Amino acid sequence: MQGQAPARDEILKAAEPPLVFCPLGFERRAFLRFGKLPVVTTGPGAAAVRAAFAARDAWPVKRPRLVILLGLAGALNEELASGFAAAIGSVVAGDGRAALIATAKDSEVTVVESDGVVASAAAKAELRSRTKADLADTESRAFAECAIAAGIPWAIVRGVSDDARSALPSEIAGFVDSRGETSISRVLAAIARRPSLVAELVKLGRASRTAMRNASFTADALGCLDAIDLCTPTLPLVLYGGSFDPPHARHATMLGEAMRVLHAPCAMVMPAAINPLKTSTPPASPEARLAMCRANFAAGTADFPSELRLSRLELDRAGPSYTFHTLEALVAQRPRLRGAIRLLVGSDAIRGIERWHRWREVLALAMPAVVVRPPDTREDVARFLAEFGAANGFADAGSWLLPLEAMELSSTDARTAIARGERPAGLGDGVWREITERSLYGFGGAR
Repeated sequence: MQGQAPARDEILKAAEPPLVFCPLGFERRAFLRFGKLPVVTTGPGAAAVRAAFAARDAWPVKRPRLVILLGLAGALNEELASGFAAAIGSVVAGDGRAALIATAKDSEVTVVESDGVVASAAAKAELRSRTKADLADTESRAFAECAIAAGIPWAIVRGVSDDARSALPSEIAGFVDSRGETSISRVLAAIARRPSLVAELVKLGRASRTAMRNASFTADALGCLDAIDLCTPTLPLVLYGGSFDPPHARHATMLGEAMRVLHAPCAMVMPAAINPLKTSTPPASPEARLAMCRANFAAGTADFPSELRLSRLELDRAGPSYTFHTLEALVAQRPRLRGAIRLLVGSDAIRGIERWHRWREVLALAMPAVVVRPPDTREDVARFLAEFGAANGFADAGSWLLPLEAMELSSTDARTAIARGERPAGLGDGVWREITERSLYGFGGAR
């Protein structure tokens, strides 16, 4: 309403918490002193990180809304002192591959994955000159690639254990076993061979503890991000609008399938107040349809892989529910959503796209995600999208079609059956309860 703050979305299914990955046992224990997120130890190196992702069934959180690689790194940039910690903006490549951009944090700090510990000041300077990276570790690229392949938003937080001018003890690479735990016997044996190592290890330990303390607070702060704030063009927010008059169980299962295919961190169900492309106001009131959506999408009959929200943004806005105005409002609230929204629509709706209000501006803000609705076939819809794209300059239009089964349902047929006193197949118990208690669609009128 004009002059009022926008209503907060209802969370119908909350996202699961983030999951922290620490290569070393020391890093895990340090994080547990300060952080509050679930954490696993992977062991050091790229192969260990890949193995941890392959063993996803053993994760304490099966569908984390965010995965965070947390631990120590060596500085390549001379401006970064030991004890410094930051979220990483991108993982740069030392072999010419493209940089990977973190999904969870805007940052200019970069990291490069090295095959082994970069110990000497000369080796750090050479790696800095070649890659322009700020930090070096042994897991970042593998972690980012695994998260991207799994369709999970990711972040990397690194604390600086050794600055660019400092050399690490040459023995240090042999202190840690494959599980990421420090072998005390190996440390003592190295000290026996070189007693001056004690002073170096004390200095390194002090810097590492400070770095992990700062890194732990940074990781915990990332864990507070809402699922919707993790959406990007490749991990989008799925916006599912419509009259939902009434909502059907297939609406819910199809949304869950679309979220999974698109690797969406969040989806939003948004009942329309007035559909501008329909001739009349829907028979059920806005509040009744909101209540039915709440019952339908929270019923547990569909498997939603991530967070699901119910929004009344369009119900609280006067006049027809134009998609352009909805997208404009969402992007105004969260600018990072520009280009990070997929509009879930049926093939019948997309065929009328050129009748949408300011449709070109709609497509500038969000990309459709199209589901086939009979009598259309997949071939029919693919042909239409190709022709539409060629005629209007949207080369990616073919990619709008989702690889999902056709969605066959009719709210009109459901309303007709209800008026006869019948319960249509596919209406959940909660939706049917709302219909009967509110006497919607003529239910009980003939009794």
